[in-house]
Amino acid sequence: MFLVSIGGVAGSLVRYWLTLTLEDGRNATLTANLVGVAIATFLLVFLERRGTQNLRHLLLPGFCAGLTTFSAVAGLTLEPHEGGQLFLIHNIMFSLLTIVVVLPIARKTIPVRL
Repeated sequence: MFLVSIGGVAGSLVRYWLTLTLEDGRNATLTANLVGVAIATFLLVFLERRGTQNLRHLLLPGFCAGLTTFSAVAGLTLEPHEGGQLFLIHNIMFSLLTIVVVLPIARKTIPVRL
């Protein structure tokens, strides 16, 4: 529980930093989600092959969950005059594309523990 909390705080701080850096809430949310999906995809392979249970708790339900934000996506989707549904579609499509790109790279570069 403690590791999930620490990771979640760190991920949330990164997401907050992105909102300050990018200034546009939509771009910050999309960036946070795509970075989180890329990291989580890589970590799923890494932690399966080389990780520990504690590291898994710290990084996946902790850091990656703190970094990504479904609630912001849902809120921005409810703004139809701002292209809310298109924003949701972009999030889903680019997230799936990120997985398609990162997963084979992770599988090729992370050795299996013997």
